[in-house]
Formats: sequence, structure tokens, C-alpha cells
Amino acid sequence: MSKFPFILRYALRATQDERKFTILHIALNCYILSTLHFQLTNSGLFMSVIQGIGNLPSKVERACVGVGVFDGVHWGHRAIFERVLETADKGCMASVALTFDRHPAEVLAPARAPMYISSLEQRVELIKQTGIEYVVIAEFNDQLAQIPRQDFLINVLLHSLKSRAVVVGANFRFGRGREGDVRYLKAEGLKYDMETSIVSSVIIDGAPVSSTRIRGLLAEGNVKSAANMLGHSFVLRGKVVVGRQVGRTLGFPTANVEVPAKHVTPMPGVYAVRVTVSARTYTGLCNVGNNPTFGCTETTTEVHLMGFHGDLYGHVLDVEFIERIRGEVRFDGPDELVKQINKDISVLENLYGIREL
Repeated sequence: MSKFPFILRYALRATQDERKFTILHIALNCYILSTLHFQLTNSGLFMSVIQGIGNLPSKVERACVGVGVFDGVHWGHRAIFERVLETADKGCMASVALTFDRHPAEVLAPARAPMYISSLEQRVELIKQTGIEYVVIAEFNDQLAQIPRQDFLINVLLHSLKSRAVVVGANFRFGRGREGDVRYLKAEGLKYDMETSIVSSVIIDGAPVSSTRIRGLLAEGNVKSAANMLGHSFVLRGKVVVGRQVGRTLGFPTANVEVPAKHVTPMPGVYAVRVTVSARTYTGLCNVGNNPTFGCTETTTEVHLMGFHGDLYGHVLDVEFIERIRGEVRFDGPDELVKQINKDISVLENLYGIREL
């Protein structure tokens, strides 16, 4: 049951959205902190992650469910979660997000499956920030792909997820062969006293926000516009592994971040980034590319953190891309490359007022 007062829910969500940051939020935040211990044990602030469609807690008797892949958790997805929370509060229902362990295209059309903007772990973390109480992760396999639309509505939404309201985007499709659409969902849902809410696309710069559009921006290296669509910076999460250690020999040690398979990387080039290590945030340079100066062919993601001294091998880093500084260039030799890296650092210093220590 959704027990957190709606005004407090709004204030919590505002902490993730600078555009909604107001004096009201600051005042309410004081109240939230003063009652935090009580509220945490009686609300969905500690979001529960449920593996499998049929495993919602028995205490959930009525739910408002938002359904989607939610790759990137962009503004369009956040509009769906906002509607879920509002509907859940009004109808005394639990707020639930149903997502999938992989993009359906990986099963239905592997050759056309898109690269991921965010990992499943990142998706869950971002959904948690919206205030949703439960996120249900369904395994998208051949069995789920072959469920007829009627069975999906009755067995999955109504019976397993206790849906009394469903929130989806306008292009939502479901069931075997994508035979179910929002019109069918709305009409059939009424027969079972299930409300269907269809959320229109969020428009930015004259076009709908979508994961496909964001992937295109990242492919162009336009990480600032991608962040505008996402509502947060694009973050690449990966483990630091042993690389060729060329940067160390040049006087600029880098962390070689292993990018998970099937994940988007921005267009090759040099980027201003932020990385948090042991609760301290560092600004740095990230080179995405194959180091043509040294004749390499493998694409790598290497990060130099300003002022950091230490060993990062084995650490999992969240590399937050801020903006693109320049494209990838083949230099005549190491000396020319060092000169350019110093110029890149000067750009970084001018942008953020920091100095290499």
C-alpha cells in the first residue's frame, strides 16, 4: 500500500530533478529528515526488487503498474513513473514498475537488438530514485514472448501483479507477435475493472524523447544533448582492468574501463568526465577509441582522473560523461600526443576551475 503522503513523494522526486528544485523542496526536506526513521519503515522508499513476475509480496493486494524496458530511464520513462505514483496515491495502491532482464529484441530479433544505454543494475537504481515501491524484473524468454495478449493481461497484469491500473507509453505493444496495443489494453482492461493510463511522449527540441534517439546522440558524441534527454548524465559503468599502460609511460596514468558487451559507448574522442572513488568525486579526461598513434585496433575506454593517486584495478567505476572536448586524432608520435593531452587538461581546468595535483 502506498502510505507515503503525496507531497512528500513529490519532494523526494524533486531531489533528482534540478528543474523542480524549489524553496518548497528545501523546507520539506527538513521535515523529511526529521521523520525519516518512521517513514522508511512504512513506505516504499526502500524499493523492493522482485525477481520474477509471480513473486510480489502477499501484502500487495492492489497495484498500479508501469510497464516497459526503461533503458536509460529518460524523461519519457519518468513521466510514466510520475503517473504511476499519482495513480497509486489516489487509489491506495502499491506502485510497481515491471521491466525485463533484457531487451525483447534480443529474443525476437537478435540481429536488430539495440545496444544498452544502462545496465539492468543501473536501470533499477534509477527507477529507485523516482520513488517507485516495487520493481519486478521478468525474464524475457521464448515462453514470455509467446504469451497471447489476453493471457498477458489476465495472468501477468491482473493475477500475478495485482494490477488495478496500468500505465504505459503510447507505443506500448505486448503479447505474441506484438498483437496487443494500447487500444486493446484499454478496452479489455475495463472488462476487468482495470484502468489503463496512456502517457504521451515527452517532447524536447521538437521531437519525442526515446532511447533510440539518445543512442543516436551518443553515437554522435553529443553527450550533453543525451543528458538533456535522459534527465541525468550518461554513465558508463565498468570494471578497471589491466591495459597497455601507455598513459603511465607518458606521465598520465589511466584506468582502463572494461565496457560490458552490448552497451553503448559514445563516439570516439576525448570527453570531460566525473568519477567518484571512495566518496570523493574527481573530474577527468576519458578517451574512447583505439589509440591510433600507437597503431592499436581495439576500442578502449581510458580515464585519467585529475588529482587521483592510487590503484583502481578491480574497482567498478561509474564514468559520468559531461561533454566532448575533441575527436580522436592520430599524432606523429608520443611527444605530440603529450602536448595535446596537456592542452586537453588546460581545457578541463578552464571549464571546471580545477588543477592537476
